[in-house]
Amino acid sequence: MEKPKKILVVDDEMGIRLLLSEALMTRGFKVSLASDGMESLQKLEQDRFDLIVTDINMPNLDGVSMLKRMKQTGRNEKVIIMTGDPSDKRLSDEGLPPVEDHLFKPFGLEGFLEVVTAATT
Repeated sequence: MEKPKKILVVDDEMGIRLLLSEALMTRGFKVSLASDGMESLQKLEQDRFDLIVTDINMPNLDGVSMLKRMKQTGRNEKVIIMTGDPSDKRLSDEGLPPVEDHLFKPFGLEGFLEVVTAATT
């Protein structure tokens, strides 16, 4: 039997973290949560993940800065970006690692799960 894929969900809104986590766990994923970029970097020091699902606008360390640090340290986890601002110029920054997909808030759970499943298969 295949080991469950490990996903790190990074969002400063607790409700979103919990909703996405629950949806992912019902599909058999192993989920870790972080409330901002700093906490996610700490989690990345402790573990490897198959996928990072991150918000962009967060306090302390935003998603773009977090992803740039991941790339600088040679991390190669797949990435899905969530944002409420599709026109955010930072999304096309050269310093970002390759991104599997972008989810623009608000998005539906079924669409979210389809994107995650495609990124982890």
